Amino acid sequence: MPKNSNILREWTFWIRTELHEECRAHLEVTKLKELRAQAGCQRAVALFRDLGDGSTEVAVVSTWDLMESICAFTGAETLRPTIAPADRAKLIDREPVVRHYLATDLSAIGIMPPE
Repeated sequence: MPKNSNILREWTFWIRTELHEECRAHLEVTKLKELRAQAGCQRAVALFRDLGDGSTEVAVVSTWDLMESICAFTGAETLRPTIAPADRAKLIDREPVVRHYLATDLSAIGIMPPE
């Protein structure tokens, strides 16, 4: 991945639908707040999708100016999601790695929901 380009960072996990509001509020005051405070993070949001079977998919998506900014935030483990031990029990499942995408069309960043 080119070092000097806009990067979209995404991680997905699943929760019981009944925890949707609790999860949204928790992410706003913890992970999203932390991401938004990082140098180089342009935007961070949580997206929720009710799967209709009692579970909800949650994607935490952030956009970054450079891969170096992500490395400064994560350290060497750029693909490892960070999950507080107390939060792990509330997850049904989770993706084992974080994904990074090169955002070649910068106007695409504008379609992300506002914080």
